Amino acid sequence: PSFWNVLIIETVLMGLAEAYRTGLTEPAFDEFTVGDVSPGGRFDPLGLADSGDLEELKIKELKHCRLAMFSFLGFIAQAVATKEGPIANWSAHVADPVHVNLMAPGFISY
Repeated sequence: PSFWNVLIIETVLMGLAEAYRTGLTEPAFDEFTVGDVSPGGRFDPLGLADSGDLEELKIKELKHCRLAMFSFLGFIAQAVATKEGPIANWSAHVADPVHVNLMAPGFISY
């Protein structure tokens, strides 16, 4: 598929979804209310929302997401510095941990 076709289709579909979510357009089905982002209800098979500490769980989720984004930034920095992917760098380090690490001379090649 063409990049531009995919971009146009995705932009239109996401725009329609956001217009529905914010109330700019009427819902397609009568049983949905404007602003109802989960038409089937909240997905909570373990019943964690009823435990009473939902706000604490939301904060923990945000912290874990930020940590995951920061670690992905580390993957990107590692790939830029070594010009290899994370699995190749890990396997090289496991094969020779003394000479293939951050403190090894000549590790970062320019």
